[in-house]
Amino acid sequence: MDLSARTSAAKAAEKSGVRIVALESMASAFACERFLCEVWRTGPDHPPIAADVVKAMADAGSYVVGAFDEDRLLGACIGLWGPPGRPGMHSHIAGVHSEARGRDIGFALKLDQRAHVLENGADLISWTFDPLVARNAHFNLRKLGGTADEYLPDYYGPLSDGLNNDDESDRLMLRWDLRGERARAACDEDALPDSGGPVPRVLLDIEDDRPVPRSTRGETVLIAIPPDIELLRTRKPSIARDWRLAVRDTLGALLADGARLTGFDRGACGYVLNRSEGR
Repeated sequence: MDLSARTSAAKAAEKSGVRIVALESMASAFACERFLCEVWRTGPDHPPIAADVVKAMADAGSYVVGAFDEDRLLGACIGLWGPPGRPGMHSHIAGVHSEARGRDIGFALKLDQRAHVLENGADLISWTFDPLVARNAHFNLRKLGGTADEYLPDYYGPLSDGLNNDDESDRLMLRWDLRGERARAACDEDALPDSGGPVPRVLLDIEDDRPVPRSTRGETVLIAIPPDIELLRTRKPSIARDWRLAVRDTLGALLADGARLTGFDRGACGYVLNRSEGR
């Protein structure tokens, strides 16, 4: 048992003011279904995961938890175990209510998930995230200490929810090495160091909300993304579409060529990559 991981998870939950508990009953499964509909802005007839499936996953031993402030569900996370011989968990869905942002509830959920996986003898969690959502990129790569090396164009096909609108569902596959130095520093020590190294050359820039490709010979490069892609999708959908294609053509191509994603620069709002790794 990894006591440091469980201690870190308990501290994170206490700091965020929530209790993280397993969703095992049918009533809690329905509460989870309604919650996911709110977060992903779907109609009640099209939940991201139906209550009977939530209950079935819980019954099968998957990781199905909610974060509660008293009796109010403010966050949920569902992960599925991998096949025998390949220990690890794939985190299928996780979300926090918009009214509870800023309380680090997502961090508390992920640290609880990390402790749970380590306690069950595995040390890897994977999940996908939209490379255009800056807050998720910062959270996954910097706050949790995860890594990503695979770009997946239109991975899920059309998604009928209020967050993705008509955008193609490109994703980065995140891999979280739970015992790795980065994860331990971020989760147990709260001390993930700055990436350091040379100042990146901007390969994809942003001007007047639009993506602007740059030409640079630098080995360390930055791929900018919009600070708020969800707002762009609502107000300027054509520009949001331009960003999807621009990031796919730059970030996706670099990763396919073997470049290494070293982090996310929150100040510059962009991915930092070392493309000498692919040469």
